[in-house]
Amino acid sequence: MSEHGLDIKQRLHLAVKNGNKSEQQKLWHQYSLQQGFSNEWVMSARLGQPAYTEEQAHMIACLFGR
Repeated sequence: MSEHGLDIKQRLHLAVKNGNKSEQQKLWHQYSLQQGFSNEWVMSARLGQPAYTEEQAHMIACLFGR
């Protein structure tokens, strides 16, 4: 638990609810570090997009024989 007895996800939810963009940014960064996520993954998750395009997924599948 962190400040005020809330974990990062709870604090993030509160920041979103209150429209506090700077707090959201700070908490997304903390959460990504805690979980070991790359910045690209976190940004795509925030935007609601996949972290890769369909073409990139196809190229990777071809490289690894899937």
